[in-house]
Amino acid sequence: MNAPGIRAAAVPPGTAARGGYVLSDAERGTPDVVLVADGAELRTALEARRILQRDGIATRVVAMPCPKWFDEQAPAYRDAVLPPATPRISVAAGTALGWYQLLGGAGETVGLDRFGAGATYRNLYESRGLTPERVAAAARAAAARAPGRERR
Repeated sequence: MNAPGIRAAAVPPGTAARGGYVLSDAERGTPDVVLVADGAELRTALEARRILQRDGIATRVVAMPCPKWFDEQAPAYRDAVLPPATPRISVAAGTALGWYQLLGGAGETVGLDRFGAGATYRNLYESRGLTPERVAAAARAAAARAPGRERR
C-alpha cells in the first residue's frame, strides 16, 4: 500500500521501543478520548483529532507500533499513555482483533475488517468508512457514553 505515514523525525527517541507512546496530546488537561493507531492510520487519527479538538473534545493520539511490547511496560507507563477511565478508539486498516485488549469497556474500533478489495488506499478507506469523520463520530459517541465523563 502506498499510503502516507508519519515522518520518523516526529517520533520521540526511544519511545517506539516501548510499544506505544503519545504522539499528539490533548491541548488541555486530561483527554476526553484517546485515538490509538499505527502506520498509515496515524494520519487518519491525527486528522480526526483536529476535527474533535475543533469541536471542544480534548483528544490524544497514541501510536501503537507493538501492542505486545506495550503490554510488557510497567502499569504506570501504560496508564499514563492510555488513561484507564478514558474511552479509546482504535483506527486499523487490518483486522481489529488485536486492538480490543487496548480499548476497555467504552472503546470501539474503526477499521477495515475485510480483505480482498482492490483499490487505491484513499478509495478503499472512503468506501469502507475508514475516514477521519467516521473516527471522530465514533470518538464523540464513546466520550458521550463514558461514565462520569462530563464535557468541559
